Amino acid sequence: MKRSAITWLALLLAVLLAGCSGGTETVEKPTICVVLKAMDSVHWMSVQDGLEQAAQDYNVSVNILWPSDENDVDAQNTILRDVIASRPDAIAVSPCDSEQVDVLEQAEDRIPCFYIDTRSEQFDFPYIGADNKNIGRLAARALAQEVQTGQIAVIMGNSRQSTHAERLQGFTEELKQYPALELCAVRESETSSYLESMKCMEEILREYPEVKGVFCTSALMVLGAMEEQDKAGADVRLVGVDMQSDAMSGVEDGRILALVGQNGYEIGYQTIRTMVRYLNGEDIEHDVHVETPLITQDNAAEYLEKYLTERGEGND
Repeated sequence: MKRSAITWLALLLAVLLAGCSGGTETVEKPTICVVLKAMDSVHWMSVQDGLEQAAQDYNVSVNILWPSDENDVDAQNTILRDVIASRPDAIAVSPCDSEQVDVLEQAEDRIPCFYIDTRSEQFDFPYIGADNKNIGRLAARALAQEVQTGQIAVIMGNSRQSTHAERLQGFTEELKQYPALELCAVRESETSSYLESMKCMEEILREYPEVKGVFCTSALMVLGAMEEQDKAGADVRLVGVDMQSDAMSGVEDGRILALVGQNGYEIGYQTIRTMVRYLNGEDIEHDVHVETPLITQDNAAEYLEKYLTERGEGND
């Protein structure tokens, strides 16, 4: 069920033809529609893999859709409207904008809804994903232990997405425990992209030449910051988020201090598992959190080998 660079309109047509509501065929197994933010990073591809594997294991039909990029709020809302109109058994959504999910009111009380990876305060739906405030706290501790004193900066993704906002909140709250550290700058990469993160890192290095540490709220962003640091010949301790092989390799060779890991595959898998349990009438937790281990140079090889093996890319 792999999908590559397909427009959301083509994906929507495929879903409607397959029939979120069952189409003309009689389908016994439940149908779940999942609307993600994008499919332009290793994280989202891993989420997709977890969703699809769990759908097989739990014998449900899953249709996965996404807009062209994480900032295309209008396109995502259009997808959601059509998905809701098709009346699937349940819907999971990762909002592009946590403050603009009014469209979900059309599903409230009619179709069970869940948040995957990213939540919104507009509707009190169950959430499956990482504890993002705790991710920020773990990142602050990792930098504080290594840097101890001096200036610290943050490169964060789109602040309208709760994942990045909560990571920043947890980071700044934890940093208060270390008065010798100064949060000198917060730069926002609205697209959470590699190139935009390079630009943010360039600005930080130029404006704060004494900066000693930078927290980036995703793996793609920390890779961009690492590239810019190498280009500038700087020596800044970097901490990122997520599990992907190139970022873990950066930790293993010492170019990245640490990653706070979140397993996209596990997020996808636990989303389907939780939704099926709900549809079966079982009690579920309101917040289902995946583990977020701190990946450092001491354990990076172990996590990298596990990651590659899970995807059939290991040495064995």
